Amino acid sequence: MERIDWKRSLREAAGRHASRRGAFSAGLTALAVVAVLVFNLLLAQIPEQWAQIDLTGSGIYDISETSRDYLAGLEDDVEIHVLTNEETLDSRIVRFLSIYTDLSDHLSLEYTDPTVYPSVLSEYGVEADTIVVTCEATGRQESFDIDDIIGFDMMSYYYYGTYRETDFDGESLLTSAIDGVLTGTTRTIYETTGHNETAVPISVGERFTRLHISLERVNLLTDSGIPDDCSLLIINEPDRDLADDELDMILDYLAQGGQVIYNMAGELVDLPNFNTLCETYGMSVVDGMIGDTSRGHQNNPYLFFPEVDNSVDAANNLTSDAMILFFASRGFTLTEPARDTITVQSFLTTTESGYAVVDEDHMTQGTYTVGAVATEEIDEDTTARLTVYGADSLINSDIYNSFTNVDNVDLFIHSATVGFDDVSAISIEPVSLLTPTNTITSGGIWGLLFILAIPAALLIYGFVRWMHRRKL
Repeated sequence: MERIDWKRSLREAAGRHASRRGAFSAGLTALAVVAVLVFNLLLAQIPEQWAQIDLTGSGIYDISETSRDYLAGLEDDVEIHVLTNEETLDSRIVRFLSIYTDLSDHLSLEYTDPTVYPSVLSEYGVEADTIVVTCEATGRQESFDIDDIIGFDMMSYYYYGTYRETDFDGESLLTSAIDGVLTGTTRTIYETTGHNETAVPISVGERFTRLHISLERVNLLTDSGIPDDCSLLIINEPDRDLADDELDMILDYLAQGGQVIYNMAGELVDLPNFNTLCETYGMSVVDGMIGDTSRGHQNNPYLFFPEVDNSVDAANNLTSDAMILFFASRGFTLTEPARDTITVQSFLTTTESGYAVVDEDHMTQGTYTVGAVATEEIDEDTTARLTVYGADSLINSDIYNSFTNVDNVDLFIHSATVGFDDVSAISIEPVSLLTPTNTITSGGIWGLLFILAIPAALLIYGFVRWMHRRKL
């Protein structure tokens, strides 16, 4: 009997121990469940920009410092209304909008499906699949089509039936719209005609539009001169000279505080009145086409990377590692301007290995300017600006489409708007969805390295190893 009681006691003790272990395990499980729930609740409060990692090769969710700085300074509340079905919208756009609006407490985001609420279209006066940006404090409204965010290659679609995405433009469109509802500033830029000029590319015109600047065309002779509302006159790659009357119009316009950008023609043409315009403001055009043997792309001296001086206001948007690419450029040297009130500064130059080439027998080495700006203070509130480039390379679509990592367009847009005190200095390029390419600014050394040095080293190493194995 005593032995049976002892066994029973052991069983009861074991049962109590197992019960305590079960209770302890259940408690740990419940605590773990609570911890997971609390952890998920905390994660849900983290902004979208920190909650997910951008694994896309293009970096479409990497908002630029330009937008970040601009949004950090917002003082008025801005509402972003997305008029489409959120469930069917491209997930990249949905995530981008979430990350973007998390950057400021003054931004709010709402989706409204116009199929369910059709009255919203008449409320904002737009079509479906539109993003509308409003600001109650200013009473202004800006909008753009959602289809404009992701661009595609139309030629590839029409010729081959393939849909090839080219860029993601959400940041530029949205930041521009927000700036528009807050500032309401509008200006007009005119590009000249009548001298075989090359038209400013549509994509560059769109960049101006996002700065709330319209681009129009004008013939100075048939349209009675430079319009009164002209904030900037662009003369892009003319190969015919100005008439004497046109030269006088431009000189008078500058003398009254006007602003002009002149992109020289990339060919050897004689344009004496254009040269007079440049010389008046301290720029003497040299004979020949400009090349640079030390900064040519793939050893082509006529396709070269000029040196940038970003201490000059026309180029102070560029970083120290920015790349500008020029092709078939004319050049000039800085001289004394016609008036001592004029200040001229170069910001794009060749190295000392630059050449002005007329033909094989006439080449002059030296440092040449391919980008300069002349300013003249007219009064306390007005400053005239003449910016001259040796070619249209900055806005030549063949260049910036082939070399997507150069900063040509950014520089041109900045130099065109730096004289506008009431225009926000916002210049954001679309994010390319194409396969990026490397652009080497000095091809000579790298060419020798990869074409000669590395292959030779491998051959020598292989020969030594072969000889060593033969002796074994």
